[in-house]
Amino acid sequence: MEQINIVITESAYADLLDIELYISQDSEFIARKFISKIFDKIDQLYSFPTSGKFVPEINNRSIRELLLNKYRIIYQVVDDNNINIVRIVHSSRLLDIEI
Repeated sequence: MEQINIVITESAYADLLDIELYISQDSEFIARKFISKIFDKIDQLYSFPTSGKFVPEINNRSIRELLLNKYRIIYQVVDDNNINIVRIVHSSRLLDIEI
């Protein structure tokens, strides 16, 4: 089995920064801890790349999501070895992605 490559897109990286900034208003420690949990969740894709469910708003079977608390980690399975983390959004927000 070949190694999985996971790329965090610019949009997803910006989402991470926004999440950290928002949570750090209350606690920088909790913000860092939560961002770490997001990366732990993403790491599961190395072993189980299709473990996320299909995103209901998008009619594209290569787009999946992992859930962490009220956040959606949206990713695209590009091929057997490549995954792009597309967005990381709170579930109360509208999903805005371009594929």
